[in-house]
Amino acid sequence: MVLLAFCAWLSVFAVSKVSAAQETAPVSATSATTRGVQESTAGSRFNFPVSDIESLRQGQLFTFTLPGNQPVAVRIRHDSFYPNGDRVIRGYSDDGLFSLVLTINSQAAFADIVTPDRHWLFEGQRVGEMMQGRFFEPQTQSGHGSLQDYVLPRQTLQQSPKPSRSDRTGDVVAATSGLSISQHFSETALFLDRSQDLEVTIEVENSSQLTLRRPIIDIYFILEDSALLSAPACQQRFSQGQPVLSCQLNETVAPGERAELRYQVRVPPKTSPMRLWSTVFVDELRHDAWINVVHDVAATQENGDRDAQLSPFNQVLDEKLDRDRLDNVIIDLMAVYSSDTAGLYGRQVTTRINQLISVSNQVFQDSGIGITLRPVYYHEADYPSAGVDMHQQLDELTAGSHPEFRDLASLRQRYGADLVAMFRPVGNGNPLCGLANLGGHRSLGDFTAFNDKAYAYSLIGIDCGVSSVLAHELGHLMGLTHSRRENGEGGTFPYATGHGVDGRFATVMANPADFNASLRIPLFSSPALSCQGQPCGVDHRDLQAGADAVRTLNLVRFQIADYMPTRMPLLPSRTVGSMTGNSSNAHISLAAMVDGSLDYSYTVTPTQQLDINAGFYIDPVHVGKQGQFHVLADLSAAGLGYLQLEHNGQIHSWDGTAGDLVPYRPEEQLSPVEYLNILDNFQPLPELVGHPLVLYIAYQLPATGELVYTVEPLVVQIEGQP
Repeated sequence: MVLLAFCAWLSVFAVSKVSAAQETAPVSATSATTRGVQESTAGSRFNFPVSDIESLRQGQLFTFTLPGNQPVAVRIRHDSFYPNGDRVIRGYSDDGLFSLVLTINSQAAFADIVTPDRHWLFEGQRVGEMMQGRFFEPQTQSGHGSLQDYVLPRQTLQQSPKPSRSDRTGDVVAATSGLSISQHFSETALFLDRSQDLEVTIEVENSSQLTLRRPIIDIYFILEDSALLSAPACQQRFSQGQPVLSCQLNETVAPGERAELRYQVRVPPKTSPMRLWSTVFVDELRHDAWINVVHDVAATQENGDRDAQLSPFNQVLDEKLDRDRLDNVIIDLMAVYSSDTAGLYGRQVTTRINQLISVSNQVFQDSGIGITLRPVYYHEADYPSAGVDMHQQLDELTAGSHPEFRDLASLRQRYGADLVAMFRPVGNGNPLCGLANLGGHRSLGDFTAFNDKAYAYSLIGIDCGVSSVLAHELGHLMGLTHSRRENGEGGTFPYATGHGVDGRFATVMANPADFNASLRIPLFSSPALSCQGQPCGVDHRDLQAGADAVRTLNLVRFQIADYMPTRMPLLPSRTVGSMTGNSSNAHISLAAMVDGSLDYSYTVTPTQQLDINAGFYIDPVHVGKQGQFHVLADLSAAGLGYLQLEHNGQIHSWDGTAGDLVPYRPEEQLSPVEYLNILDNFQPLPELVGHPLVLYIAYQLPATGELVYTVEPLVVQIEGQP
């Protein structure tokens, strides 16, 4: 009876494989009921066996038919699991014209399919052994990108310093109500580690009916942190010990005319980031302007590719950060969702969220950006959102001022979430698909200078028709704005913008409607990428038209990933050995987690659920060869001896010899990285209580008999109730 129970336990085993591309028989999802597919953008029904997806492996072809009887064959290039057990599969057609992003669990599936000229979504639910759902073309949200879907955080709009009034009066008071003042700096920002010269231009426009006769302009604050180099028609004076630059225009300013003056200062090196203020008074009329003094994030990093030599600033950060198996920086995300969002998707709301994360990761990868988003915590907020103004809600979310948000800052710290996204319904009549605080405003990529991490909050329309909505809003948090045609200035770099070509396309951060186009390319702007035969961006050195969001994100990603200490560790590595006794360059990781915790555990009770995951970093000399995996459970303490596990739930005894080893699954070609999701939501059986579960794993090359295994097992003590 214990063995039968153990077989039942094995039925919850699941497996994921990430293997090298290989020519294998295609898996078809068109053989079930796709003959009944109806061409309709309102929802074409599509059913396929769950086993078609479960049997997919990296390198295989997955074939299916879109509405209109359009056949698609994509080769699986990525296969992995999220911490909550959801599986994500990404693939491309061999000619690169089609792409698939699929996030699936045991009960639901969400997919995003991009063709050369169309974009399809799929949503399905499991019914028996079939996944039943529909294809549909999303209705593009008219407001996504066409309206301002980002805001400047309060720290950017902080109150300017005193004085609040000029210390002089004059004969132009009557006309100041018709004046406007603007200031312009010759640089976007200054670097704190060097001395730099700065020119400031002040422009006065007279829209009154009176003529201004040689008005006096007083300039406060800037001389406190700089030295005057040149200021024609200006004199330096002091007001209550404060240096003031007083200038008199040498011309009258008639109604409807403008006048300007320029002055130059030298800003010495600073010890820490700051804002250099210039406050202008014309009588009682005041104008405040500032320029950031920041770290040099780019420095000598001329190339913005993810593999470029890092700047000294980024090198320091990179040494503290973990990389994933793709050598990407990991940015941890906390997903908050409103109660009415849960009403839309039921128990599958987190899988829907993971699908948007999957699409974002696909966009990052296809764009050449070294970022992997990782969800570390899901939190439901009892806050119906559909009728709530997004600006109001973002303010409440950022400040934690709503009762449902008061604990978010501590949850963010606990789970190490670098960014926070709240998912909510778009709502009827809402012109926005999302809203986010703009990070690094005009700071040349320095997000450490003004506490941008405190404002790393965004809102996401979970039912938005734009699949890249999460990538778009997180792009704002990381310093990106829209295209220059959409008032895209103000990003963290001058070139931190979206891009588009009239009548052709727009990239992720741009709005197709502003380019009279219908196609939104799922790529960030970069002149190194091709969009419909055109460059996807403009060289960053072009001061008037530069558009290179890829360079921007590759430069700032280290700071974003360092916003919070990492709480979800990488799988702990185990000591490995080989049957030959030779040293091995393989690394094997094996760990257990209880009740979805982010921490690894070595004890479990009968009321808890246990997950066990393994990662194989194959010895380079074995990559590409035929191999097989072995999972061995030592249950001797429970009187069951040594048992070998198969992925299909079969168990076998073991006589202790290499020749008696049974493969976990059939032999296949080994890739550099392989993952096994060995246990998923396992609740310990009564027969095992009080005994340890001891687990060994290995891989073998059948042709040579070489075996690499964990010398150090994973031991999980199955405890009784206290």
